[in-house]
Amino acid sequence: MIVDEVTITVEAGSGGNGCLSFRREKFIPYGGPDGGNGGRGGNVFMEARTDVATLVDFIYQPIYAAKHGVHGKGKNMHGKATEDVIIRVPVGTMVYDENHELIVDMNQPGMKFLVAKGGRGGRGNTTFTTATQQAPKLAERGEPGETRVLRLELKLLADVGIVGFPNAGKSTLLSRVTHATPKIADYPFTTLEPQLGVVRLSEGRSLVLADIPGLIEGASQGKGLGIKFLKHLERTKLMLHLVELATLTTYAELEKRIKIIRNELKQHSTKFLEKPELLVFTKADSANTDTYQPWIKKLEKKGTKVLVISAVTGFGLKPLLEEIWKTIAEIREKELSQPVIIEEKIYQAKVRFKVDKHEGFYMVSGPEIKKWVAMTNFDNHDATERFYRILKRMGVIKELKKLGAAEGDKVICEDLELTYEEESLGS
Repeated sequence: MIVDEVTITVEAGSGGNGCLSFRREKFIPYGGPDGGNGGRGGNVFMEARTDVATLVDFIYQPIYAAKHGVHGKGKNMHGKATEDVIIRVPVGTMVYDENHELIVDMNQPGMKFLVAKGGRGGRGNTTFTTATQQAPKLAERGEPGETRVLRLELKLLADVGIVGFPNAGKSTLLSRVTHATPKIADYPFTTLEPQLGVVRLSEGRSLVLADIPGLIEGASQGKGLGIKFLKHLERTKLMLHLVELATLTTYAELEKRIKIIRNELKQHSTKFLEKPELLVFTKADSANTDTYQPWIKKLEKKGTKVLVISAVTGFGLKPLLEEIWKTIAEIREKELSQPVIIEEKIYQAKVRFKVDKHEGFYMVSGPEIKKWVAMTNFDNHDATERFYRILKRMGVIKELKKLGAAEGDKVICEDLELTYEEESLGS
């Protein structure tokens, strides 16, 4: 079973809390601070693997969570960082965020990508020691790890995509030229999911073929099965368009079949208009030679390359494979000769916070605000004062004043409710 689209949740680990501690030893009544830092939370990575073929495992395990960092302790004992979580996905997996924007295309074997960053550990009070503050009563909580909802979409990586009506001989061809074992029968929609096979012509010459379930007229509007899997063809370099000869009686009927398949591909994506195509007549062993030979001449006059095969008898298979290899080699050479275009990235200033004025209160939000709220222990006076200094340094206090904040006004920082004061924000 090929599962090609799933939604998962990834949760990176939060950092461990820093420790607020002072030395307590015999004969040392006023020991200095010795609180250790918390450990880093685990990251979540994705890794493209060739030994994973589908996304089916994600149906049964839709949540992946890394462990939190260990809290710091007294005697300057730092918390341990936790191990990262590595999610194995098939090569060809595309990762989208909640806004349907592409985060990464995992199109190379061994490729690794960070999808959720673990939180850093909170600092213990030893870290806050200064020349003027020898006994800081302040420690940070661990930074929260990232949590993201991701949509994974698998697009099989193949050099050649085989398309055509149901029973055009796609599966039979794949079974004859590769070691793939697709289901073969004389009824429509025998193939219910994409099949991949590797063709090895000789040393150093190999190709990957993809057999896609048969298309019918109206497939781009959801009829039949093929539309569900057409996205797997978008990455192929060459389209192998199969038309069976056994049931054809007129050239007009042949043209109609060719047009229907090409139109359904175009309706799905205009990318298919740019792809090279080889037209292949199949089941030649059941057709009348005198009937289809004139058809070939008419098509070739229009610039269409036509090959004739019988997958059952083996007729025409070798010339077909050599023609496929020749076309693919030309495409690869052309791709290598094209200059690499490096996109110029436009970097925008990161929005650190946002202040909105509402009736009766002011709302302060943003990723940095959320982080500092989570990392501050508001039961500790020194930590609360430090939080105010951070807001002032970021420019939040200045923005509140600009919007008309007055003494006693309510200020909400993420989920935290504070009171605006001229000297500090009271919780």
